[in-house]
Amino acid sequence: MNINKMNENKSPHLPVRQKWLDQHIEEAILPELQIIDPHHHLWDAGFGRYYVEELLKDIKSSGHNVESTVYIMSSSNTKIYAKDGLEEFRSLSEIKFATDEAKRADLIPHNHVKVNASIVGSVDLTFGKKLEPVLEKAIDISEGRLKGIRMLLASHQDPRINSGAVRSDLGLMLHPNFIDGAKCIQNSNLSLDFWIYHTQLNELEQIAKALPDLTIILNHVGGPIHLGEYEGKQALTHREWRLAMMRLSRIPNINVKLGGLGMAVNGAKFHEKNIPPNSTQLSDIWKPWIYETLDMFGFDRCMFESNFPVDKGSCSYGVLWNAFKILAKNMSKDEKNKLFKQNASRIYKIK
Repeated sequence: MNINKMNENKSPHLPVRQKWLDQHIEEAILPELQIIDPHHHLWDAGFGRYYVEELLKDIKSSGHNVESTVYIMSSSNTKIYAKDGLEEFRSLSEIKFATDEAKRADLIPHNHVKVNASIVGSVDLTFGKKLEPVLEKAIDISEGRLKGIRMLLASHQDPRINSGAVRSDLGLMLHPNFIDGAKCIQNSNLSLDFWIYHTQLNELEQIAKALPDLTIILNHVGGPIHLGEYEGKQALTHREWRLAMMRLSRIPNINVKLGGLGMAVNGAKFHEKNIPPNSTQLSDIWKPWIYETLDMFGFDRCMFESNFPVDKGSCSYGVLWNAFKILAKNMSKDEKNKLFKQNASRIYKIK
């Protein structure tokens, strides 16, 4: 797989401006509600450090009852991949990093958050059946924490459309070895996360149908694009996105993460304002995408996510979870529990 690196010293995400964020602080809504954050990153990527300490500071200051988290691989951590050895094994150094961060978090005095309780690492599925020993070693390295895999797939022919530190090739899901690689994931009792744009959802449909027993998690409400050729054309984005998502919703092994809407590629413009958004403003803007996704996929196949620190360029951790709680205000207790904890616990095997 050809991965084209961007400028390593310039953030590929909206810049985090702590002083800007500090202009608006909220008390947590429903502070006792149990939360598993099923999507965050950790890195020291040249444009800002976000390790266990920074994550725990965000969680503690938010006032929300986050019990566990799920580490998700990121394009920014491709720089810590091994430089030698068999290519299919090189990405395992990130899984080792995530495991070490989990163990460090467990040793922090008075910390009750199980950071990286589950880990979603990365392998290149185009290696196909060669991944069998790779995944066996990955599970061993993670000391049992590895519960899923995510490969860098988000790609578009328009160079203005990007969301990460590297660019992936187009059409990787159509690679002749991809299905065999995904079968290895399934046989290893792991799930498969997909961060792709709405223009790639048709490719995911074919994979999900071919592997009905594979647990698939679609990230960031299916990646509705609002940059490049889709800039200022929300109706076009919505029409294409909804049609593809409706087709995916009929495939029972696909689950969806509700979040990632603080990214520019997904339409965020909060960073253009003098003051950061409050939770009501966030919920109003995010409501159509989240409610439509819930309407299509149902409460048993969706979960809220923070996507931190990526979404931190748009809002604080506390305000983000308050926005989700506002969106869930009229939901039943059972529905809230599914979206904030139970589905993530089941899918990522967090006890």
